Amino acid sequence: MTDILHFGHRNVPLMNRAKRLDSRRLLQERMKEMTLDLEFRRKWKKATGVELWSDAAIVKFSDGTKLYLNIS
Repeated sequence: MTDILHFGHRNVPLMNRAKRLDSRRLLQERMKEMTLDLEFRRKWKKATGVELWSDAAIVKFSDGTKLYLNIS
């Protein structure tokens, strides 16, 4: 199930592997917390996609690196 995740001025494809609305809500709350993290906001400009699992989100960047966010 593909969706769009909007953060800042950028939209990134979101693959919801958990297929649970609760996971999406937890991700939205975590992204609100990340607005204060300057390093994350800088990295977000290079994000190419996000995979959402039941308790974690994996942000993939254009340089091939990944960032694991705990959302539980």
